[in-house]
Amino acid sequence: MALIVQKYGGSSLANPRLIRGAAARIAEVRNQGKELVVVVSAMGRMTDMLVRLAHKTVKAPSDREMDMLLSAGERVSMSLLAMALHELGVPAISFTGSQSGIVTTGEHTNARIIDIKANRIREELARGKVVIIAGFQGVSETKEVTTLGRGGSDTTAVALAAELGAECCEILTDVEGILTADPRIVPNARLISECSYDEALELASRGAKLHSRSVEVAKRFQVPVKVAPSRDASATGTHIHSAAAKNVERALVRGVATRDGLAFFRVRSGIGHARRVLQEQQVIPRHFQMEAGECSWLIDEASAARLREGLFNAGVAFEENPKACLVSLVGESLTDAREVLSGFLETIEGSGAHVIAMASNSLSLCVAVDASHKPTLARDLHKRFLEV
Repeated sequence: MALIVQKYGGSSLANPRLIRGAAARIAEVRNQGKELVVVVSAMGRMTDMLVRLAHKTVKAPSDREMDMLLSAGERVSMSLLAMALHELGVPAISFTGSQSGIVTTGEHTNARIIDIKANRIREELARGKVVIIAGFQGVSETKEVTTLGRGGSDTTAVALAAELGAECCEILTDVEGILTADPRIVPNARLISECSYDEALELASRGAKLHSRSVEVAKRFQVPVKVAPSRDASATGTHIHSAAAKNVERALVRGVATRDGLAFFRVRSGIGHARRVLQEQQVIPRHFQMEAGECSWLIDEASAARLREGLFNAGVAFEENPKACLVSLVGESLTDAREVLSGFLETIEGSGAHVIAMASNSLSLCVAVDASHKPTLARDLHKRFLEV
């Protein structure tokens, strides 16, 4: 019997009506003769609510206790969904990350999966049950509850699909699939019906609504992934696989990705000072550049205060833009096409955006700008390259 792994996002489980709707869809798939493992996120904005609750209670909650707190959100979803399936006469059982055998590294709030001991899952599937898994969480080798970072339920789902040999992993959410741009910014954004693992990974890492680590796992284990709306079982969605459209060497623009929540730092010192501060503060830089004795990079906004303090204490001179945004043109063979690069630069110039930093590779052309310039630049790039 073929196995499918489905993942339901928080917006698809935001209230009892939606949970019952998800249960009905799961029951329909099971009635088609499929085995099902279902991974769930926390309901609606529950994770955000729990984060706010922690910070209203204490000034600086520890990472360990935050993992204990945030892991509760997915447990609520999994148990309610199991109850809804029981009411439909579908045998189902819910498991936490640790009960599922998801073993992770020990880093709290951003752990990585290192093993899946899926014996209990296989046993319950053999008994004819739908197995519902709390996404986003696992247990370390020292028996500590850990979480995988925001969006980690996608990674849970794809990792389980790889371990269990599923025929497909379906990421079910509140959008049609992967779009050519964020429709809240670019009204003319349209569905990308299929793309390669590399393209999907680039779009995700640049801000598209997909967890980049989940695509990394899918690529490594060749797991076919479908991103589709949870409300419409007949929707085409986006299919992510190894064999994308044959393009030979022609440049092909897939989409415009935007990423908020970044801070830009320029440090007036050699690489040694920068390396030590980044290491001490456990900050992961993006788009690291060095020239004429200066280093610059982008980091997640959440790490900015910690890095700022570290640089100040080390006596390192720096300048900062705390509200930076990355706007990227993503596709195939972009840096090999003069007309794409020329059009990209011309569009930036025409938008009036102040360029903070730029970077490129074969799959993307990226520019960091002040967040206030993001909407205009994203719309201009989409119009130039994707509305023709």
